Amino acid sequence: MSKHHHRHDHIEENETEQSVDEIAAEEEPREDFAEESAPEPANGDEIAALKEEVEKFKDLYVRSQAEMENLRRRTQIELEKRSKFAVSAFAKDLLTVNDNLSRALDAMTPEMREQQPEVVKNLLVGLDLTRKSLDSALEKNGVTPVDSVGKVFDPNVHKVVQEIEDPEKPSGTIVQEWQKGYMIGGDRVLREAMVVVTRGGPMPGKENAEPVHIDTSV
Repeated sequence: MSKHHHRHDHIEENETEQSVDEIAAEEEPREDFAEESAPEPANGDEIAALKEEVEKFKDLYVRSQAEMENLRRRTQIELEKRSKFAVSAFAKDLLTVNDNLSRALDAMTPEMREQQPEVVKNLLVGLDLTRKSLDSALEKNGVTPVDSVGKVFDPNVHKVVQEIEDPEKPSGTIVQEWQKGYMIGGDRVLREAMVVVTRGGPMPGKENAEPVHIDTSV
């Protein structure tokens, strides 16, 4: 092997060793870089400020959740009310039909029915079934009759059209019903009941009778 070739191999070997040393030096962590990049520990004031901010956001989150829940409940109640009372106008019109049908059937006593020919009896049976179906449909939609006769007058659901003297009964006792009243949804008056009440006796729980207002417009 020539001296020139031997010298060339020696130079390449030195360059290789130098490259490995340089790579190893680059891979070693620099202490000064680690010291520069390490975050400074937070002091007490900063920690307290961060905790306060976290609590503030937690409070805002809880409040927003409560407001959303209240909004959901209010919306649900409003939808239920609209659904409950959506049939009010239609139901009120049906009450007139029910009144006329009931008056026609109630005008005929059982004795009068027995005297009718068979075809009329069958017609009356069909009308009775129609009235029951109508009552059932009204009740299914939340329309229920007001219980009046024998009860004490309630201005919220009753409308007095006549008074009769009866000192033996508490004043304001309903003894007759001219027109049946109805509620819708269980808590709203669809139609007031037109009633006849007594006077002359004491009001329930009171010593002296109090006058009951009569609606003279009927």
